[in-house]
Amino acid sequence: MGWTSFIDSQLQKRKDASAWRERRCIEKSSGRELHFQGKSYLNFSSNDYLGLSQHPEIIRAWQQGAQEYGVGSGGSGHITGFTHAHYQAEQKLADWLGYPRAILFISGFAANHALITALMTAEDRILADKLSHASLLEGAMHSQAQLRRFSHNSVDSLEK
Repeated sequence: MGWTSFIDSQLQKRKDASAWRERRCIEKSSGRELHFQGKSYLNFSSNDYLGLSQHPEIIRAWQQGAQEYGVGSGGSGHITGFTHAHYQAEQKLADWLGYPRAILFISGFAANHALITALMTAEDRILADKLSHASLLEGAMHSQAQLRRFSHNSVDSLEK
C-alpha cells in the first residue's frame, strides 16, 4: 500500500468512526458569539470567557505594545530575553496576589505542562480522569511521575 493510500484509508476510518473533524472559517468572533455563514451562534467553546479580546482598552494596549515592541516573541524568553512590559506585568500580578514573583505563560496549556513536568518526580503517581484536559495529561506523560488514568467520573475505575 502506497503512502497516499494509507493516509486515505486512515482518514476514511476516522470518518466511519464519526471522529472526523473539519475546521470552519468563521466570518467574525466577538468572544461570546461566532458568525458563520451569515448566522450568529453563542460560543460555548472559547477561552475568552470575559470577552476581553474585543475590549477597546485591551485592543489599544495591544496596538501601543506592537508600536513599541513589535509583534511576535522572536524566540524563547529563556534565550532571547523578554520585554520590560512583560516584567512589569509579572510584577503587578505578583503584587496583586501577594507573592514576591509571578511568571506569565503564553497559555493555560503551557502553564499546566510546565508546572506538572517541573514538580512531579519519579516517586509521584498522577491519577487522572480519562477526559482530563490534554494539557494535564501531556504534562503528566512528559513528567517523571507514573500516570494512571481511570474511566471518566468512575469511582470504581479509580479505586482499581
